Amino acid sequence: MNVRGWLVQLYPRSWRERYGEEFNALLEECLHTPLDMVDILFGALDAHLELSHEMNWRSMNMNNKLRTSILMVFAAYIAFIVAGMSIYGFADDSPFIPMMKTNLLLSISWRTIQAGAVMALAAIVIGGAPLAWTVIRRVFTSQRKDLQLLLVPGYAFLALVLYFGTMVYLSFTTAILNPPATSTAHGLMWGLISVFILGALASTVAVWKVVSNTDVEQEAFPILGKDIKIKVYEFAFTPAIVATISMIGMFIASIIWFWQAFSARPDLLATHQGPMMTDTRVALTLTLILMAGAVVTSCSGLIRGRSSQKTA
Repeated sequence: MNVRGWLVQLYPRSWRERYGEEFNALLEECLHTPLDMVDILFGALDAHLELSHEMNWRSMNMNNKLRTSILMVFAAYIAFIVAGMSIYGFADDSPFIPMMKTNLLLSISWRTIQAGAVMALAAIVIGGAPLAWTVIRRVFTSQRKDLQLLLVPGYAFLALVLYFGTMVYLSFTTAILNPPATSTAHGLMWGLISVFILGALASTVAVWKVVSNTDVEQEAFPILGKDIKIKVYEFAFTPAIVATISMIGMFIASIIWFWQAFSARPDLLATHQGPMMTDTRVALTLTLILMAGAVVTSCSGLIRGRSSQKTA
């Protein structure tokens, strides 16, 4: 089987039966670079998420590209949040906090991380607000089967609150968390981190699925007594660019912060200075890899979305 045949097989059978011939012809024309291959792989993901087949394939593909690009930026942002918590773990109750009062570059890089976090959050909220409203309205009117997916972030948050509440209860009623260096306390804290990461992952998958099931290009919103039509994915694209630029800025600032911090205290590299007293080198490497992966994913999503706009 050649490469084109293998790529076609990645799509669901029902999809191949309807669009296979046209898709094969498109591959002969457009499959030239590794980026084209990545684009086809994400198209297969779109097809497996049961997207609408009510339009012709080329129109559907352009719309789905933009939708997937927005979802990629969102998923990358969630991964970046997890990495950001690790950075705060490095700084929390560490010798680096007093150092930021005297080391200008260390202080500037830290403030850049904080400012980038605010900008990225604002961009995600602003860009995603019309889409979120559209999804919620559709779920409660015509797509009630997706209600359980929409509730997953709430379930994840509730699980996190209950777990944290249990830890607080144990800390006040027993000596299980005293002193904090005990293995039991560490196990409970690792459990808290695991609940947070699993909840973030489950929430991201659920949001991706429910958005993918919402086949909408534009929606009317009542603003100042008028119905304003907004193309929800095109509207979200510019804030997605802002969020990605913010993540890039935070990534660069984080590298500078780590470089300055451990240049001033190289002895700490051989200790357990990472989050939850983990090995410093391992935690530092994993944090930067996760941040870099999030940045690459977000940039890839923007490139894919931009190509769909040019095609349109």
